[in-house]
Amino acid sequence: MSNERLVYSTSSGSQKKESKAKTHSPAAGPTKMRLETKGRGGRAVTVLWNMPFSEADIRSLMKDVQAKKACGATFKDGRIEFQGDICEAVTAYFAEKSLKVVRAGG
Repeated sequence: MSNERLVYSTSSGSQKKESKAKTHSPAAGPTKMRLETKGRGGRAVTVLWNMPFSEADIRSLMKDVQAKKACGATFKDGRIEFQGDICEAVTAYFAEKSLKVVRAGG
């Protein structure tokens, strides 16, 4: 039997593979923003990416916008995804903080 593989074993602990933690590195250029609905059941999601900040700064920015607009948000793969169409509010927030945001897409 040349194709041997472990099917079941009680001798060792967990057989799970370790996954590498993803980290975010600051990007060059302005932050980009777009409104997405495709693949989300018709619900609008405001997405920010290409942010020239550290991950801690991005998370605090996300929490501030969440508190001001009372919406849900998540940070994954270096992108912030806000629930709902809050593009104008995000633009106003960035202008208030003297940061640049560029609207991408349609």
